[in-house]
Amino acid sequence: MVWSATFVFTVQVICLVVFVTFACFNYLYAFASLRRPAIPRVSHGDHQVAIVVVAYNEQFVLERTLKGCEQLTYPNRFTVLADDSTDPNIIAQIRQFAIARGCTRLDNHPFVQERTTSSGDVQHEPIEIWESKDFVLFHRPSKNGFKAGSLRKLQDYLAHRGTKYMYLLDADWKPQPDAVERTLEVLKAQDDIAFVQTKRAAFPYGMNLFQKYVALSEESCYYVDFEGRQVLGHPALFSGCCTMFRLQAVNQVGGFTPGHLTEDIDLTNRLWLAGWKGVYAGHVVNYGEVPFSLNHFRRQQERWCTGTARVFREYFWDIIRSSQLSGIEKMSALRQNAYYTTPMLTGAAILLGMLTVWWLAAGWNSYEVEYYLYLLNMVKFPFTVAIGMCLLSNLIQPFIMLVFKKRSYRDLFHFPMMLWYGWSVMLTYILANMKGFLQIQLDWFRTPKFLRHRVGPLTTSPLSVRAVNLCVCMTFMGFYFVEGFLFGWFDLWGLLLVPAFLIASLK
Repeated sequence: MVWSATFVFTVQVICLVVFVTFACFNYLYAFASLRRPAIPRVSHGDHQVAIVVVAYNEQFVLERTLKGCEQLTYPNRFTVLADDSTDPNIIAQIRQFAIARGCTRLDNHPFVQERTTSSGDVQHEPIEIWESKDFVLFHRPSKNGFKAGSLRKLQDYLAHRGTKYMYLLDADWKPQPDAVERTLEVLKAQDDIAFVQTKRAAFPYGMNLFQKYVALSEESCYYVDFEGRQVLGHPALFSGCCTMFRLQAVNQVGGFTPGHLTEDIDLTNRLWLAGWKGVYAGHVVNYGEVPFSLNHFRRQQERWCTGTARVFREYFWDIIRSSQLSGIEKMSALRQNAYYTTPMLTGAAILLGMLTVWWLAAGWNSYEVEYYLYLLNMVKFPFTVAIGMCLLSNLIQPFIMLVFKKRSYRDLFHFPMMLWYGWSVMLTYILANMKGFLQIQLDWFRTPKFLRHRVGPLTTSPLSVRAVNLCVCMTFMGFYFVEGFLFGWFDLWGLLLVPAFLIASLK
C-alpha cells in the first residue's frame, strides 16, 4: 500500500503550488514597478473637498496632523476632525482646537449616535458638532462601530453639506502640500474611478531600530507592490487612509461598514464588485508613524489579520463569480484578500513537514517511505528551486525599493532582522485568522502613537505570549537537531524560524 506516501506527497505539492502562486505575484509586481505607470489626469477644477481626519483618544500626534492639513495648497477645502475620544482631557483638547479655529457649537441638527442599553433598548444621543468656514469638529459620544462607524455617520453629514469629495487621513498622517490637487486631477480624469490611493511612508527621522524593520516591510507595499499593480492595471487597494474618494461611489455601495476591523478592504471589495475602480498615485506622499514596539505591532497585525480573514470569507465567492473583474483581476483580488491567510498556511505547511519527518523516522526502510523518497527524488530539483523562490519572494519587494527606488543601500543590512521580526508574530497571525474565519468578536486596537521626541517606556508582550513563543522556539530547535541527527539534513527553515521565535519570546 502506497496511499500514505501518495497522500503526503500530493498535499505537499498542493501547498507548494499555493505558495508559488503568491510568490509569482510578489515577483510580478516587483519587476513591473520598475516601469512608470501611465495615469490620465485632467484639471482638478474648484470642487469643494473635505479633508477628514479620523481620531480616537489621540494625545500626541493630532495637532501636527491638523497643522499639516492647514498647509494644503488647495483653496476650496475644509477640515473635519471625526473624533471618537472618550478621555475627558482629550475631549477638552479637541474642543479647544475647534474654538481656536473660530468654530461655534451647533445645537440643533439631525445627526445622532445610536447606543444599545443593557436592556436592549436603542437610545439616540446627539453628535457634538462645531463648525466654522474651514473647520468642523464631529465628535461622537462613543466609538460604536469603531472607525467605520464614525465614517458612516460622517457620510450623512457630508451629504447634508453637498460635499462630493473626501480626502481621508488617520490621525498621524501628514500629506504633502499639493496632495488634494494631485489626487483630484486623477479622480476626475475617469468617471468610473471611486478613489485614489496615495503613498504612505514613515517619517524619515528619529526612528528606532524596530521601526526601521517595520518601515522596510510596509513601505515596500507602496513603493513596489501598489506601483506594480498600477503599471499592470490590476485592482488598486484602498489601504485605510491617505485616500481621495468620490463620495457618490462610496454611497452607492452602502458606505463604510460599522464595526468592521478592516473597513478598507471591505469597502474596496464592494467597489470592485460594483464596477468601480481605484488608482494608486505613487507620486503623492504622506508621512506618518509605524508601531514603536513589537507588542504594538503584534496587536495591530492581529486586528488587520482578523478583519482581512473575515473579508476573505465573505467575498471569496462573490469575487469568483464577478462579471466586473477579468480572470487575472480576480486572482489579484483574491491574493489581496488572502494576504494575511498565508501565515496560517505556512504554519500548516511547517506542521506537515514536521509530521512528515516523524513519519519517515517511524517507518524507515518500509515500502511506503521508500516510495515517498522515490517520488521526492524525482522532483527534488524543481522542489528546491520553488521553495527557494518562495523564501526569496519575501525579500524581492523591499530589495527593489531600496536599490532602485530609494537607493538606500545600507538598509539592506536590516533584511535579516526585518524577516525575523516579521515571522515572529506567526502565532498571532494564525490565531487572528481563526478569529476572522469563525467571526469571533474582537475589540478595536488603536496602535499607540507618539511624537518621536516624547516616547515614554514601551510595553513588552504579555508573559503568556512570550512563554508560548519560547516553547515553540524550543520545539523547533529540538526538531531541527533531530532532523539533522537522523537524516543528516540541514534545514534552512531553522535559520528563519528559530531566531524569529526567540525574538518573540524575549520582546
